Amino acid sequence: MNRLSPALLPVLIFASCAQVREPQGGPKDTMAPQLVSADPADGSTNFAGTRILLHFDESVKLDRVREKLLVSPPLAVAPDVVVEKGNKVVIHLNAPLAANTTYTFNIGDAVQDLSEGNPAAGLAFVVSTGSHVDSLAVHGRVITAATGLPANDVLVLLRAVGDTGSVRTAPPDYFTRTHADGSFTLSHLPGGPMRIYALKDRNGNYRYDLPTEEIAFLDHPIDPADGPQVSLFLFQPVSSFQFVTEAKVLEERGWRMAFARPAGDIALHPLDRQGGKLTWWAEWNPGRDTAVFWPSDTTLLSGQRFAISEGGSVLDTLNYRPAAAMPFYLTVNAWRDPLTKEVKLMSSRPVARLDTAFTTLMVDSARSEWAPRLDTTAQRTIFTGLHPVPHDEISLVLYPRAITGAMGGTNDTTKLRVGAPDPRTLGKLKVELSADSSLATTGAWVLQLITDKGRLVREAVLDSLTTVQWKDLEPGAYVLRLIDDRNGDHRWDTGSFAPPVQPERIYRLPDPVKVRAGWAVETTWKLSNAL
Repeated sequence: MNRLSPALLPVLIFASCAQVREPQGGPKDTMAPQLVSADPADGSTNFAGTRILLHFDESVKLDRVREKLLVSPPLAVAPDVVVEKGNKVVIHLNAPLAANTTYTFNIGDAVQDLSEGNPAAGLAFVVSTGSHVDSLAVHGRVITAATGLPANDVLVLLRAVGDTGSVRTAPPDYFTRTHADGSFTLSHLPGGPMRIYALKDRNGNYRYDLPTEEIAFLDHPIDPADGPQVSLFLFQPVSSFQFVTEAKVLEERGWRMAFARPAGDIALHPLDRQGGKLTWWAEWNPGRDTAVFWPSDTTLLSGQRFAISEGGSVLDTLNYRPAAAMPFYLTVNAWRDPLTKEVKLMSSRPVARLDTAFTTLMVDSARSEWAPRLDTTAQRTIFTGLHPVPHDEISLVLYPRAITGAMGGTNDTTKLRVGAPDPRTLGKLKVELSADSSLATTGAWVLQLITDKGRLVREAVLDSLTTVQWKDLEPGAYVLRLIDDRNGDHRWDTGSFAPPVQPERIYRLPDPVKVRAGWAVETTWKLSNAL
């Protein structure tokens, strides 16, 4: 196959000057446009023309052809695509095609019927400039490594092993996109060793060239002649340098920032502020790549600029710009620490003080004293000192001014039930883990129980695949997730593109487990390499 130009240009759309009106009235059209004929015919060989005519059974329109029309291998010069006479789509080729090459025009959602916009989903047209149509294929799935969920609408790229180009600098030889379930098919391929990648392409140039892009790769070449079934795990490598990937002022006035890699000592230096003392308290996530910075004072803070630095080196200059007014009332929730069994209160913003004169604690219908204290490390947390046991009837009322926020504002009247739950309202879960012969089981594992909202409820660190039992679980549906903890640090770790290191694999039990009150639920999970 002749080599193509490294430029991969977008498809241009020429709009007709004539005004087309969609038909009105009648029953709703639910049928997709059907391809009646093509010139040249689908599957033609020795093609040397300059245009392709597709004739449909009804009037059609083009929708975002720039994004949706995929030509594999990519064309050296983008074609022009237009609708003629209502029901004909014409692809005008603006440069000769490579010799002895099979081209696939994935049209699909780019062509829609005129009346209801039903897409010609899955439609592809194939033509060869050689004496035969290549018939080999590669099938597989792409999984988001950090979640274990299918990766939808990401590029899958093929490059011949002998190609001197790189996935960082040149377009692919063949490509397609994944479906909602992460599956993909690269069809009409020649034989020969190829390297395969998946790419979350942020800038639409079919190259892995941005630090925020996600990549997947196999450690070895594949040959379409072998009919391979490929599993790719998409990940974002740890950046070789630090920068701020996201910054947003939350409604409660915390400044959330995400960083390209786990952060060191982060400081916010004011560039516009004059007078007054402003300090920030950082609330970090476990991976230390995201934090919410809470200001000690919001007076005249809106619009001010800050230099964000790590270890004394400036990363960026950002403006503190809230999108909406801060609510006057802060909110308070109660939760019971599963380890210490102490009831704790969580405020929606940092707390300056708590006045028990504006609270009422009732234990078994009798008013009781309590001695809460603020957590000086996690400044939104309040320790209550309460360790209720089953059948205790405990309620707490926080009247206005009971809690005062560090940045102002107070709580509205809040009623909380903080007693220990009745064991009869809770459930138990037993998980028996094992693996089939296709899966290596050396190393450590981390089993996680997660709500359908993504909140981690329980976690078990394991030296081997064994049986795990949890009790005192709230009834509901949970997701079981298992991390193949190769380096034994008790958390999931991403991969590296250079040097090539695969991310740690995450397995998800396909169906949720349902915990029921008063029941001991048992589930057996046999792991396999198959996706």
